[in-house]
Amino acid sequence: AVCINDALPRELILKIFSYLDIETLCTCAQVCKFWYKCAFDGSNWKRTNLFNFQRDVQPEVVEKIAQRCQGFLRELILRGCRNINDDAIRLVLFRVTELLDTSLRFTSLCRLIEMLDLSECQHLTNETCKYLGQNCPELQQLSLASCPHIGDDGLKKLSACDRLTHLDVSWCAVGDDGLAAIAQGCPGLKELKIMGCHDVTSRGVGHIASRSCGLLLLSLSHCGQNITDEAMVHLAMGCHFLRALSISLCQITDAGLRALAGTLPPSTAAEMLGINMSVPSAPLSASAHAGNGRATRTPRNRPVSETSGGGGGIGGFFANGGTAHRHSSASTSPLTAPNSPSGWEASSLQPKPLVVAGCKELRVLEASQCIQITDTGLAALARNCVNAYFKWLNSSDEVLEKLDLEYCSQVTDATLIQLATYCPRINTLVLSHCDQITDEGITRLVGGLCGPQQLQRLAMDNCPLLTDSSLEMLGSVCQNLCQVDLYDCQLITRQGIENLKQQNPRLKIQAFFAPGTPPESALGHRRRYCRCCAIL
Repeated sequence: AVCINDALPRELILKIFSYLDIETLCTCAQVCKFWYKCAFDGSNWKRTNLFNFQRDVQPEVVEKIAQRCQGFLRELILRGCRNINDDAIRLVLFRVTELLDTSLRFTSLCRLIEMLDLSECQHLTNETCKYLGQNCPELQQLSLASCPHIGDDGLKKLSACDRLTHLDVSWCAVGDDGLAAIAQGCPGLKELKIMGCHDVTSRGVGHIASRSCGLLLLSLSHCGQNITDEAMVHLAMGCHFLRALSISLCQITDAGLRALAGTLPPSTAAEMLGINMSVPSAPLSASAHAGNGRATRTPRNRPVSETSGGGGGIGGFFANGGTAHRHSSASTSPLTAPNSPSGWEASSLQPKPLVVAGCKELRVLEASQCIQITDTGLAALARNCVNAYFKWLNSSDEVLEKLDLEYCSQVTDATLIQLATYCPRINTLVLSHCDQITDEGITRLVGGLCGPQQLQRLAMDNCPLLTDSSLEMLGSVCQNLCQVDLYDCQLITRQGIENLKQQNPRLKIQAFFAPGTPPESALGHRRRYCRCCAIL
């Protein structure tokens, strides 16, 4: 018989091994020496996921993987590996060959890594960010979520990774200074998650908005009361391509939603940003009229946002390419914006109005527990989709698709009517704990543009005014509905749910009915003593 090792070329065996998971590779490595070398060839470890072994992964294991990879490693997932610390990351990244400590003598093999997931590695500190910034120039995606010892100093070191496009620092100790460093060092940022970072304020969001004009996803959930409508104004002025936004549990009102929709008046936006737009204009000096007739700016102390390219920066906030001129020492009426992330000043010349263009390509909005949101703001946001509706007819996806309004108690049927009229691509809608929603609103929603073909998931938990009539409409109209949540809807009956199941057998219905209290007559009389005891 011919040995398979001789019949097949080594390249083909390596190709076969590349389809195996980690456990199978380790099993194959025990067959023979040849398979051992093939199993641990670096080409088979380009993408390594150790999440399933998180309790067993020690720093030495990560070091050995780095040595085996021979520079092939591109993606490494260490999520939840509790034993990983700064020293483990340092050993993986540094080339240390002259130290006496043999644990540090190995070849640096991970400088070309592109994706690294270190979330829930709670022993990591800012030192890890320092090592990454110094040794990973190709890093594009990084997750440090739930690493409580990562702070602003770490993000300042991490900003050296100028190719970073995806960053997750949720539930870390980061603030506005760290975001300012990331915004300046990582201009190509596409996705940023900072959930649960209570030190982040609207000013920090302004730093991101002024530099990261290509941002597509931003998560601000659970950042608390420091995220206000001012943050929405910054996003509406700088992040015009934003597609997904999460502002759950933030201090957002209708004004913030109007900013996202592009309908907020410039005067209101200027007031939120602390810009005084009522400064009277002054005559231009002789030097201002020289040349092309424009006032000249002095380059002294120019902020980075004015020198950066693209649509970011404070200069992009003015209409028709207008700019904020630097105030010289000879001026007497400076126009300042104290809340602006760049801290810019303008001369006494009257600037052109602010332009709150909005986020016209927004597809996903999570606004649960934003209790100040009402029908007014949501109507403005829904009408924002009407301009993109004609694009949708041409197979464009730039329309609102997912909307989470859980615990937005001021939302009524008026919002559902607006969504039915102006949002043809809504497929996921969460209305849990919106206790003013009635059957009329659900009827208008499912009979609108999105109901028959688009609506896939509808959450209606704790909506006390809904009855079986809403379920009848859902079953008869919504053809692609996949899931309905009906927890604690007091007026919805078991029979109504059964009828809905008959209309759509594939539909997943999540419902709960509290058991009724049995009448006292059904309980009967209970003995006051144990059956094995006798009364003497």
